[in-house]
Amino acid sequence: MPSRRENPPGSVFLSVSLLILALPLCSPPLLAPARAADRPVLYLANADTDTLGFSVPTAHTVLTEPNLVVVTHGWYERQPWPGWTAQAIAQRVDRRTWCCAWYDWRPQARRLRPSQAANIARDTTGPQLARQIVRLAPNLRHVHLIGHSAGTWLVNAAAQIIAQDTQADIHLTFLDAYVPDGWNEQALGRLACQPPARCWVEHYFTRDSLNLTENVLPQAHNVDITALNPGFPGHKFPWHWYHATVAGSYTTDERFTTEPVFCQANGLTYGFTRARQSGTHPWQQTLTLKPNTKPIRIYRPADNP
Repeated sequence: MPSRRENPPGSVFLSVSLLILALPLCSPPLLAPARAADRPVLYLANADTDTLGFSVPTAHTVLTEPNLVVVTHGWYERQPWPGWTAQAIAQRVDRRTWCCAWYDWRPQARRLRPSQAANIARDTTGPQLARQIVRLAPNLRHVHLIGHSAGTWLVNAAAQIIAQDTQADIHLTFLDAYVPDGWNEQALGRLACQPPARCWVEHYFTRDSLNLTENVLPQAHNVDITALNPGFPGHKFPWHWYHATVAGSYTTDERFTTEPVFCQANGLTYGFTRARQSGTHPWQQTLTLKPNTKPIRIYRPADNP
């Protein structure tokens, strides 16, 4: 979604361009049950390691796992890809200590303009998710929220409430954050965490020929992955790439299946390795990485300058 400022005369072109970038080219199997109503739904991955799929929490559900990861989408999304990523993470972690989930707010995100979806994400669906998490997991120790595009405002709003109402450590992963015209990008990742070491924020983004996304977020550790995209520099590539760092290969789009997964720069491995789910030692190293206004760039080894 956009990143330079969207000009009112070009807003229709902007919305149409982003909608084209949002259309799916292939659809892996749906991993979530059918929606009961057009309302946001939090899907929890099955705790049984021998089964795939998700369930919807009830009013009596209480999560016993101390750690939680939630993945969500952005504006006008058709694919349930956050479910694919949540399931891939579930297959990498100890489900006795981690609950993996995805948040489906696609009916609310289907708006004419991406800025309208971002507004709903920030003011409505994000706080709704936070309140649900606080109720479901009263003893939460660590929460990792992953949001794409306009969904970055959703997870950011949720994180602010979680930071105030719990003692959980918070990890935010922004994937190609969308900043509407007139909004302050410094709000993304600015959390009320005490002490500050409780929070860590990362942002993976691409630059594209339409200049729709390429924000550098002052509160985040910014990583530019444009050089890794094997095709047209697209807005959706960051979530394909992040999923691949979890799964070990590209499985979400047939265009990328033969591509190796590159995720190293300056002696560090980025993507899923930076998450608490990947282990205690990598996470301690993660916490030493500071916000940067000069993004780290990941290149293909042959192209590394």
